[in-house]
Amino acid sequence: MVAAHDLCQDLGITQDDLSQHRKNDPKLNKLVADYEDVDKRTVDAEQTNAAIISDEELVALKEERLKIKDQITQRLQDSQA
Repeated sequence: MVAAHDLCQDLGITQDDLSQHRKNDPKLNKLVADYEDVDKRTVDAEQTNAAIISDEELVALKEERLKIKDQITQRLQDSQA
């Protein structure tokens, strides 16, 4: 079974810390919401029959998820500078 990525674990912060940052930063809040959406679509695609989604589409979803995570990481780093 494929599991969703734990964003907080990947970022090395607690859920409370991320929630606080989200409250104070609307752009970060949007990025996290986008990440959760793409992560859900990726997990759903990985769990379904391969005939429904091509390998290229799955790779594109994973790349989009990584791009958003990189943007979230940058946003959090910028807020701590």
